[in-house]
Amino acid sequence: MNLNFSAFRQISLLFILTTASLLTAAQGVKRIELPLSGNMAYQTVPLGSQGVLLISKPEKGTFNVQKFDTNLERVWSIDGPIEANLDYITASYDGQAVFLLFSKYRSSLYQIVKVNVGPGFVETFTINTVDRFEITDFKTLGYSVFMAGMVRNEPVLILTQLRTAQTKILPSAIKGSNAIQTVEVDTAHHLVNVCFAVKKGRQTRIVARSYEETGELYAQVSVDPEDDYSLLSGRLQVLNDSVRIVIGTYGYRNMQSTANAASQGLYISKIIGNEPVFTRYHSFTEFKNFFNFMNERQQEKMEKRIRKKKESGNDLKLNYRLLVHDIVPKNNNFLLVAEVFYPEYRYQNPTMMGGLGYGGMMGYPFGMGLYNPYLWNPMYGGRGYNQQVFDGFTYTHAVVADVDENGKLLWDNSINFDNVKSMDLREKIKVQTFTNGNSRLVYSHNGAIRSKIIKGNQVVDSDRVIPNETNVEGDKVRKTSTDDIDYWYNNFYLAWGEQRIINAAGDPQTRGRRNVFYLNKIAY
Repeated sequence: MNLNFSAFRQISLLFILTTASLLTAAQGVKRIELPLSGNMAYQTVPLGSQGVLLISKPEKGTFNVQKFDTNLERVWSIDGPIEANLDYITASYDGQAVFLLFSKYRSSLYQIVKVNVGPGFVETFTINTVDRFEITDFKTLGYSVFMAGMVRNEPVLILTQLRTAQTKILPSAIKGSNAIQTVEVDTAHHLVNVCFAVKKGRQTRIVARSYEETGELYAQVSVDPEDDYSLLSGRLQVLNDSVRIVIGTYGYRNMQSTANAASQGLYISKIIGNEPVFTRYHSFTEFKNFFNFMNERQQEKMEKRIRKKKESGNDLKLNYRLLVHDIVPKNNNFLLVAEVFYPEYRYQNPTMMGGLGYGGMMGYPFGMGLYNPYLWNPMYGGRGYNQQVFDGFTYTHAVVADVDENGKLLWDNSINFDNVKSMDLREKIKVQTFTNGNSRLVYSHNGAIRSKIIKGNQVVDSDRVIPNETNVEGDKVRKTSTDDIDYWYNNFYLAWGEQRIINAAGDPQTRGRRNVFYLNKIAY
């Protein structure tokens, strides 16, 4: 490990202070740029009020981690060695430390780097897992590493204790064919929550398990669907020692197949002890704003079809896919957030990794990333993808719904995405709630920040488009390759991405072309 606080690779950072308001809704506080050349790229891990980490691989066989404080001033920079043939895959932040995962496709060898974000030092661990293991989830809790994945199309959940280098497969025997859908860290209760989709024919139920850091099973709950339904996804949230909530999507049982996961609506299940108190189903046909992403003519046709079905005592069957967020507790109510998307494919001879979305594809600055087909289709059985190459997820809109403590739908709202596409399925929309009942919805696309403020069914502030500008005279952003935004801390958001900029009219120091990675601190 080489720690250098003052002269890390002689990279010059262009600091640009912004004093002008981008719009009345937001103000750019500070922007920094790091020059990009060759295959240089960065991954960003926001740390809340502790700042932000930037991860890169400057050379083969090395990694670099830089920490910036909340003023975007660099605090430290660390170089470290890594096996030359390993790719960066992902990072996990448990509120205390950041863990970096390096591996190669279907390899049993993994290197894990623990970054202590305060003092700035790293520890490196090398572990072996299972032969031909395809990783879909990576989460850490203390020195415990939980990895979910597939071995020959069978789901596997692996626990590794880094201090002892002991690895074991956690028992996941559940009656019926099952898939691991989500693995989430609950830092408040120091638990890892795992949701299994257990299928029987075209019907699936959700089994949610909470594990302690040692791998011991802390609690298990099962949510069974009504006869005509199938539960397509689930996320477990522990409210206290006895009360747990499972939320997700459901669909009609006869609409499901290995090639299609058709969501009809959202469900919420409240469990006290190990027994469900209620499971409420909310069809999107009940929502007032779900179909706002359509044009007026399409909405009118949809509303007519819904009315016609309801008059005959039925519900119009829908076919959507949703990425469900964690519940946002709001007094005694629950705020549900989900993003509507669909996967796209192109037909050609797939590469070794093409069919599963690994390696060298749009949306990954570097490394492999994680891809989990079970996340959006629990009926997926490892077949039917031989002739198709995955070509990314397209997001259409996001929905926000408020339900009371008994699961009753109080109101809903939505925000449209403007042709957002990503190779990895992850949360794009950020929702911030306020004591006056307002909620702010924010996402980033094509180098701009888009926001909307709602209060229940009402729109307080219509869609805003805030340019993510450099604020250097003469600059023109020619291309934004990647961009993202996340709520950071207090009233600040952090935006980042890659841009190609040209300047033909500025002073001699700024004139010319440059490719940069930017971090932009924005105050709302």
